[in-house]
Amino acid sequence: MVVSPEAPATFEVSIKNDSTIVDAYEIQLADPPSWLTLVHGESNLLPATVRTVLITLAVRPGAVAIAQRVTMPIVVRSSVDPTQATPLEIVVVVPRSGPQAVVSTHPQVIRLSDVTEGTFTLLLDNRAANFARRYHLSASDPEDVVRVGFVPSAVDLPAGGSAEAAVRFTAPAPPPGKEVSRQLTITATDPEGSVPVTVTIAQSTAAAPDSLPVRVRLEPAAPALVDTGVTAVNVVLDNRGGRSLVKFNLSGRDPGGKVRFQFDHTRVAVQAGTLGYVRVVVETSLPPRGASESRPFSVTALSDDGHEAEATGTLELSSRPDAITTAALHIHPEHLATKGRKGSYTVDLDNRRGAEPLHVQLSGADEYGTARLAFQPAVLLVPPGQTARAGLVVQNARPAAGATESRRVQVRATSATGSVTAEATFTQHAENLRRLWAVLTVLLGVCVLLPGVILWAMAPELSNDTIESAVNQVADAANTGQMPDPTAVGTTAAAALLLLLMLCGGLMLLGLTGGGRMVRAAAIVAAVCGVGVLAASGLAIGLPFVVGGAVLAFAGGVMLRR
Repeated sequence: MVVSPEAPATFEVSIKNDSTIVDAYEIQLADPPSWLTLVHGESNLLPATVRTVLITLAVRPGAVAIAQRVTMPIVVRSSVDPTQATPLEIVVVVPRSGPQAVVSTHPQVIRLSDVTEGTFTLLLDNRAANFARRYHLSASDPEDVVRVGFVPSAVDLPAGGSAEAAVRFTAPAPPPGKEVSRQLTITATDPEGSVPVTVTIAQSTAAAPDSLPVRVRLEPAAPALVDTGVTAVNVVLDNRGGRSLVKFNLSGRDPGGKVRFQFDHTRVAVQAGTLGYVRVVVETSLPPRGASESRPFSVTALSDDGHEAEATGTLELSSRPDAITTAALHIHPEHLATKGRKGSYTVDLDNRRGAEPLHVQLSGADEYGTARLAFQPAVLLVPPGQTARAGLVVQNARPAAGATESRRVQVRATSATGSVTAEATFTQHAENLRRLWAVLTVLLGVCVLLPGVILWAMAPELSNDTIESAVNQVADAANTGQMPDPTAVGTTAAAALLLLLMLCGGLMLLGLTGGGRMVRAAAIVAAVCGVGVLAASGLAIGLPFVVGGAVLAFAGGVMLRR
């Protein structure tokens, strides 16, 4: 079905009433678009009858029906029993319709005064068409002197819509004091044709004065100089507004008296309507390293008729700082602890902020002046923007046993113009071996004492049987109230002292965990017990071992003192 705003589409649908009652049928679009309406004729049917119903599809008044081809679902529904419905489908075609887009400009007249560039807006109206268009834009003028640019150069117009494009143009200025009007034609072209629109460009230029004075300027007017005081500038003599040849004498001026001038020519002639150029070398002294300074100067052009023109400029001087002033010295690690005589560091010299190579000699000392410092290498050459590394070995005598000493180590990197320093800490700790020697001495004493005890215990005079017999004799004498045999008493006492001697050896070992008091007391008791065994038994075989071991243990106990 072809539907257009001017011509609705009609078709017929045959409806049969299979029910036993009179029924009226409704014919509707299942999902109607906003722009389409459906109207149908009489649809009341008697039972078992068939009727042909005329249906009209039309575009809703005021709505835009975009050109398209679409399948429309239609439903024929019973008004008595709405659940009874029959779906149908029809193909609806909306043909393309509508004229070319309307093209206009805003504003229609562009006025330019003493300028050659301008802009305006191009309006494209496609609201009368039901399909999209793409227009390519172009421009022309009868003189072919106007240069035009479009943004965008191709405009896409939606169906029933509009769009804009920005137009920039450049037109040559008319002679001074004149006006000119140019007709610029903008053409929008698509496959169906082109649509032109004309815009008027009215240009005017102010009248030139009879004769303009010569103007003088410097190029560049503010040269920036780094680490140099010499530069060249051009003196530009502008006689484009003049009507005759002008001759000048050039000279330089410096309020501070620090700038010197050297002109290629001090006498110059400039034709009317032209520019004259003279090169001049400007020389001055540098500011201090790392400083900046502005020094004004001027060039004066004195014409033969007495008129003077002056151009001012400024020398922007800067002197990069000495590399040593921006360098940084770092020592790694900042804190070094060692148990030996030597410690190793790395020394980094950072010249990343410098603009020149940096050549330095490394040196250093500790705060007490007793340590020896050795650098490898001792001389560094660091390119600009980089870092360099050297090794440092600090050597100093060990402190006393158990003591800790710390000292600050200062490293200096010295160049021909200055130096930078850095500090680190060097800590030495000496272990205390006294307690270890004390423990070993006590153990040695116990080891020497034990053979003496064993020798006495293995002597026949102090065998188990002898001791048991002596103990029994002493016990019997005590029970009967008689005096015991002196030999039995001595053997019994010697046996008891041997037991006490072995106990002293154990106490010596136990005393190793303390401050040595128990070890010393046990050593004294052990020596006394050894002498007692000698006195009681008359056996001297184990006495040297016991006394020697007791002396060693006592010495170890003394060293255990805290």
